[in-house]
This record gives sequence, C-alpha cells and structure tokens, in this order.
Amino acid sequence: MAQNTTIFIALQTGCWFLWKETKFMISLNLKNFVGSSQEKILQRQAILIDYLKRRKFMHKKDGGSGTTDQLDFSNFFKINKIDVKQAEQKNCENLLGSVEIPVGVAGPASVQMTIDGGEPFQQELFIPLATTEGALVASVARGMKALSKTKPTRVFVEKIGMTRAPVFGFLNHFEAKEFVDWIENKGGLKKIKQVCEKTSQHLKLKDCHAWVVGRAVYARFVFDTDQAMGMNMVTLALGQAWKEVISSYPNIELISLSGNMCVDKKTSAINRLLGRGYSVQAEVLLNKKILQSVLKVGVQDFYKTYYWKNVVGSNLAGADSLNMHAANMVAGLFLATGQDMAHVVECSQASLLVEQKPNNSLYVALNMPNVNVGVVGGGSGLTPFQQARKLIFGREIRAEELAGVVAVAVLSGELSGLAALATQSLACAHQKLAR
Repeated sequence: MAQNTTIFIALQTGCWFLWKETKFMISLNLKNFVGSSQEKILQRQAILIDYLKRRKFMHKKDGGSGTTDQLDFSNFFKINKIDVKQAEQKNCENLLGSVEIPVGVAGPASVQMTIDGGEPFQQELFIPLATTEGALVASVARGMKALSKTKPTRVFVEKIGMTRAPVFGFLNHFEAKEFVDWIENKGGLKKIKQVCEKTSQHLKLKDCHAWVVGRAVYARFVFDTDQAMGMNMVTLALGQAWKEVISSYPNIELISLSGNMCVDKKTSAINRLLGRGYSVQAEVLLNKKILQSVLKVGVQDFYKTYYWKNVVGSNLAGADSLNMHAANMVAGLFLATGQDMAHVVECSQASLLVEQKPNNSLYVALNMPNVNVGVVGGGSGLTPFQQARKLIFGREIRAEELAGVVAVAVLSGELSGLAALATQSLACAHQKLAR
C-alpha cells in the first residue's frame, strides 16, 4: 500500500482498528517477493510482525503493555500438511499460515445408492467431519448406527448441473423479449454452447432458462461440469461466450456476468425448486425396535418433536428449510473434503419429511435439492482433503457419490438430533461431550 493510505485490519473479535499511515509502507503482495513459496511466506510473516511492532498493536485495557511481546503466531504460521506452492498459486493469496481443525469419523453405515437413474449399488461408508463442536461426530455416528440396522437405506442422486445467470440490458422490453427468442428459438443457444464447450473438454452446456424484467434479461445457463464443482468453469465459459458471440447482438449490454439468479452462495426458492449442482433424496423406514434401542426414543415422541419443531416452528419463523441442523453436517463434511465452504448456505436447504406408518414405524425422507460438491479443482486437490475423501469408501470417490454421502451425513445427524430433543437429552449430551 502506498503512503497516506488508510489501512483497515479486522480482528476475529469483530473490532475494527483504523490507522492513517503516513510514513510506513506495507505490502504483503506476492509479486513483491522473490524466492521459493516458503521463502515468500517467511518474508510476508516478517513484514506483518514488523508492522505490528511499529504500531504497538495491543489492547492496553486487556492488560497489554502496548508492546508485541505477548503476540505469538508460531502455530498459526505453521504449514505442515498442505502443498505450499499449490495453495499459493491456486487457493490463497498473501499466504501466511494455516489453521488446524480436528477431524472425527462417524460410521460405518451401509446404504443403497442410485445415481442418475442407474443401477443401485450397496456401499459401506465412513464420514469424516471437521469440527470444533463437541457431540457432533458422536451424534452423526449414532444416526449412522440406526441406518446400519435398517435395510435398505436408499439414496438417490441426480446431477442437475452448475448454473450461472448473467443479466443483460436492452433499450426496451420488446428488444429484451427478442433476445430471449433468439436464445430459445433462433439458434442463439447453439452458438453459445459451441463457444462455452471449447473452453473445457469437461464442460457441457445443458440448458438455459430466461426471465425478462423491464428491459433486462436474466439468462440462467445450466452446465454439466463433470467431476468439478464448476463455478469457475462456467464463469470463464460465459465470459468467453460474451466476447465471441453474445456481445455482437444488437443493442445489448452486459450488466453483470452474475445476476443472482444462479443462485450462488445464498438461499433461494429457485434452487429449491429447480435444483443446483446435485439433487439428492434419501429415505429410510425405522421400526419401533431400532428407534428405542439405538436412538432411545419412542415413535410418538420422535414424530411429535419433528412436527412441532421442523414443521410448525420453521413455518412460524418463516424458514424455508424444514430441518434441525443440516448445516452442522454439511459444514463438517465440506471442511474435511476440500469443498467451497460458502456453499454450506445453499446445501443446507434441506427438508426432512417424517410419516407415521400403521405398523408403528416411521418413514423418514430427506430432500436436498442444492448440493454443490467436486473432487477436482479448488481446494479439493490439496492432499489432506484427497485423503479424507478416500476414507469415505476406502477408494477414490466421485463427485456424485460425494453428493450422496452429504445426504447420509445430514440424515444421520437429523435422526440423532431430533431423538435427543425428544428425550430431553440434547443439553446433557453437550454438557458431557462438549464441556
């Protein structure tokens, strides 16, 4: 940063400190350093420490002396498990260090998985969960034990595709409608498809849905991105399609390459209805014996808690997803396997359905219409995440299989969590395991 610039530094506590820098010039930018990746990190660390010393970055009100003597970054600055060069080039700018998060494993459980309408296959699996929330792994493990005693637990995975929705502007509504007609009926989509698919041999443009609002068009393109989660792939592809094809359309303006109809990293009705990434359904029939012996709950108590919490409570709160804590399992599995953590927001749009059956059992189904996962690209290529994914099936796992595992994790956590609430044992479990 140049002299006389304003520097903001955000702390984890949420406090913000503002300094007006007049003499000291600081830069952590990669291009200013020479040497190996590790040497660049050391230089970056030294500059940061020097800066903190100059500014006497301490809380006097917390007993600090105004010096940096008590600042210790030795654990934060360690990078032991990841490829530094790869992380610096592909995953993280201004790389300084890494944080270690405990990973527990739940399982095993055996499920019957069907992918895109193919032949069902039986698969035993473990689930790695990266978390600092005590009782989470134990809860998922208990749910998986219930599934393991019930045959079959069925999981259905459908690839929807990754979406990106640019918004285009025109002179008026009529011209906007004409553009949609060009895409849908006059060969526009075919031309866009040809350009997009040239950008990657692993990319296929599947479809496009368009909406006209005033003089603007929101075009939601759907892609098959093979084994990658694919957000970067589709963004680059549509950027190229704009340059080569779409920009030559009369009176068109690219307002934004993403118009929020994708919908990326946000909850949305359109993703719940049309799906995004993978749509996954899971179902199981739990009899009275398994509910009582494994989950320690009766049929009526479980159903009553589910109804008043997930259904009525969610409706009263205006929550669109009828689940207890899907985000817990999604976040733990995503963090352990190298997924984009911001997609926890979308993937947690999960709804649990519970029905009481005449034979004193419960039919339980889980609907997850928006599971964005990949096994190539992004952080998934870092070695610790690759090894965590191999643990799941005891082999390399495909993206569509990983999507199914996400549903198994959520279903297991929901079963165990609701049972704990129904028996008034949730607080006691947290006190025992997390205190």
